[in-house]
Amino acid sequence: MKEQFSVSASVLEGEGSSISFLKRKLVKVDHGLALAPGTNIDKLVENFESHFGQVRVQHVICDASIQLPDVSSNLTSRDAYAYRSAVGGLLYLARDRPDLLFCVKELSAKMAQPTVTALQRLKKVMGYVKGTSSYAVVIAEPEGGQGKWKNTNEPFWVLESASDSDWSSNKEHRRSTSAGIHLINGFYMFGSSRTQRTVSLSSCEAELHGMVSTLADGIYIRRCLSFLTGADVSHYLLTDSSSARQLASKQGVGKVRHLDGKILWIQQHVLSGDVFLQQLPTAWNVADLCTKALRQQRVKVLFMNLECAKTMV
Repeated sequence: MKEQFSVSASVLEGEGSSISFLKRKLVKVDHGLALAPGTNIDKLVENFESHFGQVRVQHVICDASIQLPDVSSNLTSRDAYAYRSAVGGLLYLARDRPDLLFCVKELSAKMAQPTVTALQRLKKVMGYVKGTSSYAVVIAEPEGGQGKWKNTNEPFWVLESASDSDWSSNKEHRRSTSAGIHLINGFYMFGSSRTQRTVSLSSCEAELHGMVSTLADGIYIRRCLSFLTGADVSHYLLTDSSSARQLASKQGVGKVRHLDGKILWIQQHVLSGDVFLQQLPTAWNVADLCTKALRQQRVKVLFMNLECAKTMV
């Protein structure tokens, strides 16, 4: 191996020790492993401030105005380049920071033609990132069959995919946002926030689009976990929408003809037992974090649910 490749190895020896893998930093803390983002946040903020000036620390990442129509003028080519560079860094960072997913998704939609208003919103996000640079997802040792909300006797691995959606909250194009948070044995593994391709005609339809998007990601994660461990995985799809859950639980599309493909697909997986569809109270739906601008109190509650901690790394 040494003749053909560069081989190195690192070992976590005790609390405070760290190793780097795939541009991420794993830090041993007293109650598990802290997953530090691969993006250098201090450098990201420094590069932004060197071009646009000092940003103030923010306690709220964004407000509801981020979904209002943007009629401001376009940035200059030089400022537009700096905007795209900053948002590109945030896109990489958001993989390990679920609290950034929604706002970064909205900002990335303006990368083709950045505007003055989009830049002001980016400055607010940068101020929030600057004040939360020590945030990290903490993963403790998993307990067999123990999820965040669902517990089983067998198998060992429990995958919980929480799905949520807003309904036409964006005042510019009226397309809804689909969000998904995936927990393995109760700990955060992956999150997504995506703008739907179509305009939903009801909240049930918006939730159904979100469930399909979340389930597709969950199936991929489940198969990866099964391949790596060789064990079965109990998969739960969690939603706070009773209407969408009932639509996905029955057989046939009924009168909802324009959604027949997605309805039949999710019904097939539920009927075959590949995934268990469960109701989740809105207050505990962590996917809500990735669908809208949230107040600081709500963000703190969701971070606690995700077993995230403010850890110096």
